[in-house]
Amino acid sequence: MKASRSLRNSSGPRYERRNRHAPLLPRLAFLVALGCTGEYGTAQEAQPSGEEPGAPEETGVKDGIVLPDQQEIMITRADQARIKGSSDAPIRVLEISDFQCPFCARFNRETLPVLDSLYIRTGKIEYVWISFANPSHEFAWPAIEAAFCAGAVGKFWPMHDVLFDRQGEWSTAKEAFPRFVEYAEELAIDGASFAACIREDRMAPLQVRDFQSVNRAGITSTPFFIIADSLSVRGAAAATQFQTIIDSLLTIKEAEG
Repeated sequence: MKASRSLRNSSGPRYERRNRHAPLLPRLAFLVALGCTGEYGTAQEAQPSGEEPGAPEETGVKDGIVLPDQQEIMITRADQARIKGSSDAPIRVLEISDFQCPFCARFNRETLPVLDSLYIRTGKIEYVWISFANPSHEFAWPAIEAAFCAGAVGKFWPMHDVLFDRQGEWSTAKEAFPRFVEYAEELAIDGASFAACIREDRMAPLQVRDFQSVNRAGITSTPFFIIADSLSVRGAAAATQFQTIIDSLLTIKEAEG
């Protein structure tokens, strides 16, 4: 699987209007539709009878929550867990990201908390995280696996935060895998089933789907954002820049009724 030769990280934000991404946006909209409905079936369809959709399996193991055995259930839960905010929000934001990307880490540290407080928690935007591993980043793929495996027990975002907060630790380690298992156990996830999820590439279908869809859309850098299917932002833009865009879109939507 080859990525675009121009794949790179961008430190500065760039804003691009929809007419420059006519082929891009429909493809990403299709990708999000798969993430919201589940290519592998809805969460309800994938669950055993009587089980709450997306709920982690409590097995009584003292060491943490054990991941489910069925790959279909794991993928469906991870697919849902990477979405935060209300599905009824007037605006949807897609973030295309790589856990080993330094600018993605900066965005997570400086900008995302502001967006979370102002827009996600208040029901104004629905936020979707899409993986796109840079082939030049040695541990990008397993780091995404770690986040999705944690998502199988409802802990995608806690693992997401740990991976970015401690990027300098695992990205420079000789072996990142033990670090990921350590982080999972710190989040009260059973280490053995989590390790098996990564070793056996249980989340590969979800990761490959993300990579191929984003690559076909022509996106070649991280972080990259699609806001309300009308604007794209390239790079780790400041919170104030996102606020200007989102507030303007909200004003327009309110005026439209």
